[in-house]
Amino acid sequence: MPRALATLAVLFAACSSSPKHPADAAPLPAGPIARIALEVDLGGCVTKAELAYPAEGGPHGNGPFPVVLLLAGNGPHDMDVTMGSGASRYGMFAMLSDALAARGFAVVRSNKRFVNGPGKFDARFWREQNTRTFTDDAGKVLDAALAQPTCDRKRIAVFGWSEGTAVGAELAVRRGDVDALVLQGAVSLPWRETVRYWIEGVGASYARGYEGSSITSASLKAALRGKGGMVAKLGASFFADPASMGTGARVSPLLDTNGDGELDSTEIELGIERILDFAFSQKGNVWIYAEGRTVPPVTDQAARLAMQVLVLQGEHDASTPAHGIARLSAAFAKAGNARVLVRMLPGMGHTLGPAASPIDDLGRAPDAATYVGVAEWLAANLAR
Repeated sequence: MPRALATLAVLFAACSSSPKHPADAAPLPAGPIARIALEVDLGGCVTKAELAYPAEGGPHGNGPFPVVLLLAGNGPHDMDVTMGSGASRYGMFAMLSDALAARGFAVVRSNKRFVNGPGKFDARFWREQNTRTFTDDAGKVLDAALAQPTCDRKRIAVFGWSEGTAVGAELAVRRGDVDALVLQGAVSLPWRETVRYWIEGVGASYARGYEGSSITSASLKAALRGKGGMVAKLGASFFADPASMGTGARVSPLLDTNGDGELDSTEIELGIERILDFAFSQKGNVWIYAEGRTVPPVTDQAARLAMQVLVLQGEHDASTPAHGIARLSAAFAKAGNARVLVRMLPGMGHTLGPAASPIDDLGRAPDAATYVGVAEWLAANLAR
């Protein structure tokens, strides 16, 4: 049995009888898929979307089918969430959409606001993006799908990934008609704490080297040219002098308070606070998540999420750290929602593809069995 399939089998077999789970159910048959191209007016932007659903005459009948809205993570993602390059290039949401549509669901996904396709986006994406606006956009995309006769308005699920978990939770609270949430790589910690993990938990370790205690120009250069994942390199880059990035990498003179050309543990610790303050400022690259400008993390919304919830967390996720799951689980338990499954997937990263560590979280493709398991959970929990 492939590792991911074995993992999902354990995941679902471990579930209690509440909420429902597909451990003893027959596998869902996979049938042909039909597609409808949609254009959705988001207000100031018209975006492309696609609704995929079981084709007529297939094993799942002619509908209407339960609806699943897919919500992507941080950054200018196209509707397929195209990842990787060359032979490793894949569309994470294209995989997910096809896995669900082939097994009885009407699945809608869209380009994010101001995104025109893989790697193609308007500069306004960075200037005007806001998770509150993304929540409004998500509602409009969902309503466009629900207007189609193939969609069952009484059975609605939202699948969020990363940033999309917080947006999806906010959307579910606003609407009141969402029956199930699937949260992949949930934003379980406060936004500042999450970004701290990128810098301190992943980036600083990577920039130090596997055995070093200080960050030097040599270790920075090796890290930024090395085989670390996107979060590892982003986190490491915060310790570099921006003026040196085109010619190599030197430690930031703003953080190197004693001027010895390297950052010791004390300078790193003090520097992280300065880095975070700038990152969350209006000139920083996570201004979108600054206090008062964003939707809350999922943990802060747990008390208002009374529906069926499945949380899938990669053990070695570099973006939404695995240790936050304990806090999220406690929040759901305190709220009294017994219909929540929270499961850790060993050896997996943020995309639920293989990762040996958070530093090695390279956004690899998940095993197809992962999303088959999601389809089976949804089928059990959206049954009439």
